[in-house]
Amino acid sequence: GSGPIQLWQFLLELLLDSACRTFISWTGDGWEFKMSDPTEVAKRWGQCKNKPKMNYEKLSRGLRYYYHKNIIHKTAGKRYVYRFVCDVQGMLGKTAQEVLTSLNVLPM
Repeated sequence: GSGPIQLWQFLLELLLDSACRTFISWTGDGWEFKMSDPTEVAKRWGQCKNKPKMNYEKLSRGLRYYYHKNIIHKTAGKRYVYRFVCDVQGMLGKTAQEVLTSLNVLPM
């Protein structure tokens, strides 16, 4: 399954790159993350998919599609905060704690 990159994979790649921390980062609570600059995230996703008109509204629609698939859930009551609920640990071969530590993210 090396088809086109999925949105959740793209977000995970950004989250694993400390250079992207200014606009998307782990909260320090397991696999939870926050888009501090959703516009920038959407812009990069648009570049990745060759869709220059991409915006956060469209990106969030893509994220909602994942809720019932149990890939990503929205964190209630927090804006732009989401959590991976799929087996990220199995994919990365690392626990959330190991990933956070390697990126120097302090746990909550």
